[in-house]
Amino acid sequence: MTISALSRCDVVIVGAGPVGLAVAALLKAGPAAAQLRVRVVDAQPASEWRAASMDARVYALSRASQRVFERLGLWDSIRVRRASPYRRMRVWEGTTIDAATTIEFDCAEIGEPDLGHIVEDSLLRERLTHWLMAEERAELTFATGLATIAPAASGVRLTLTSGEALTATVVIGADGGASRVRALTAMPVIEHSYAQQAIVTHVATAAPHDETAWQRFLPSGPLAFLPLVDGRSSVVWSLPSERASALLACDDPQFLAALSEASGGMLGVLGPISARAAFPLQKLHAIEYCRQGVALVGDAAHCVHPLAGQGMNLGLLDAACLAATLTAAALRGEHLGDERVLGRYARERKGENLAMLLAFDALDRLFRLPAWAVPLRKVGLAAVDRARPAKRLLMRRALGIASGGRREQTASNRGQSQRSTHRMRRHEAP
Repeated sequence: MTISALSRCDVVIVGAGPVGLAVAALLKAGPAAAQLRVRVVDAQPASEWRAASMDARVYALSRASQRVFERLGLWDSIRVRRASPYRRMRVWEGTTIDAATTIEFDCAEIGEPDLGHIVEDSLLRERLTHWLMAEERAELTFATGLATIAPAASGVRLTLTSGEALTATVVIGADGGASRVRALTAMPVIEHSYAQQAIVTHVATAAPHDETAWQRFLPSGPLAFLPLVDGRSSVVWSLPSERASALLACDDPQFLAALSEASGGMLGVLGPISARAAFPLQKLHAIEYCRQGVALVGDAAHCVHPLAGQGMNLGLLDAACLAATLTAAALRGEHLGDERVLGRYARERKGENLAMLLAFDALDRLFRLPAWAVPLRKVGLAAVDRARPAKRLLMRRALGIASGGRREQTASNRGQSQRSTHRMRRHEAP
């Protein structure tokens, strides 16, 4: 599907996932919207959210991510369709859930209504696409990929797989861990495979999830049960690739038996179960987030282990920061593709993303250490659970409302504050 294609754009975003679409929407919601021609291109067809069935791919959105959608007037329409709040999180290692091996986080400890929301990938895409379709000087092109990128006078020249040629002042790669933009521009990365896959599915449970996210650390990798609004739980189970492939090939009773054993029966009898899918796990960090005329956001710039559920949140913070940076530059009359302009975004996000990647990687390594490390981990879990100030800091940090989160919120609000109430109402989704 192509909507109002222009061959000359200020910003071309490659990738119509939530992060790429969020960059486009935030640019068109800001005070420089009238002077920015924005186009989003994606090789896949437009995503469709279905009320009758739940998408297998879900994200645990933080408060900082929620505020991105609030600024666009979209959060209420997301929430009423199907956003599942979680108010507690229980993390443990071992065969039983007891005080010696468990950390429990509760939103009441920090005076918040929840710790986040579980939201489907397709719902975020559908709401953002709907928003952009109502916006002037914004173009969406689906089912058409990127073929080439080359420098051009005052910008970048691109050709699409459809044969169309266009030029842009800046190209944003929001096209995932296997980024075509990153590959075509030879932007180097450091990457490493975990030799694991994450199996995702939704499962009914005999015991209620109680709006709690449950996570058990196993030697083979973490297992998470995330609460869904329909009473089921979304499962994210990280396993060695060979074991994951074998489980994907099992029938439902065999898979449920293995899942029940891995979960320790914390939510009782399991089943029925939805269709299963899996994706490979890797850590990846771009050495360069930008160069003249090109910037990377989300998984194109960094991929982290899903054990903390922060990948999408980091990507949306990238989107907010880059949109704010480009908006401010446009208002000052600066060249949007200037490496000095894009470097402001890179300086603000690169260190934060790298720190998170290293922290999640270290946590994964810690829980994969052999049996001799179990007593040390138990001591560590018990110490964190008793240290209430540390727990509160961890919760606020995960929500994006700690000191670092406030910096991100300030960055994402920069250049957005002049949007009028009328504009908010015009884009509020039905």
